[in-house]
Amino acid sequence: MRARVPERQRRRRYAPIGIAWIAIAVSMTVAGCGSPATSASPLTATAASTLPAPTSATSAAASANAASPSLPGPSGSPVALDPDLLLVVPVANRTGFDLTYDADTSASVAADPGVAKDATGIAVAVVRVTGSSAESVDIAVMSVIRLRDQTVDEAWFRAWRDSYDESACAQAGGVVRHAEVTIAGHRVFIGSCAGGAFTYHTRVRDGAIVVAVTSIGTARLGELVMTRLTA
Repeated sequence: MRARVPERQRRRRYAPIGIAWIAIAVSMTVAGCGSPATSASPLTATAASTLPAPTSATSAAASANAASPSLPGPSGSPVALDPDLLLVVPVANRTGFDLTYDADTSASVAADPGVAKDATGIAVAVVRVTGSSAESVDIAVMSVIRLRDQTVDEAWFRAWRDSYDESACAQAGGVVRHAEVTIAGHRVFIGSCAGGAFTYHTRVRDGAIVVAVTSIGTARLGELVMTRLTA
């Protein structure tokens, strides 16, 4: 008689480990409360480290909403660095917060061989309240991923969220609850960390693009971002 495989283990078979690595960079931001680090990449940073500071050139390009071609991934990676993916939140919709494209983290994630199994493009951004200081505890990290196969099913997306949330909440006391809500017409899945951080997940563009945000602080930037997404 075949042993029964626990539900949690069966679900993990679907887990896209490569893309879930994004949450490691997110957890670094949560642990560091938003103080940017400049000396280490997320792949080698310690748990207390945070996202590296984005370059001024890529930040300006994203903020200006200028059309720019996707850049080839680092070291020949098939995952393109695509700042224009951030335009799932049009510039005109960003009242009250700023998105800053993080070229270093995007490149680090794209360089992971496992990411290519699920993604063809990626952009990671830091989200802050407009006019806030670098020391503000209100901060979020937004990851936008263009899927290789937009027809992946709900089991895949559920496993993706579970893997992401476990990593993102690892530095914030673990996951304590999940919820599903509708925000501005989007089906949004919310994870709550014991330490007060929240994760938000949805799919747009007919399922072709996954948007994931982890946020801390009373401004609830993750929820705010979800209200401003295009379809």
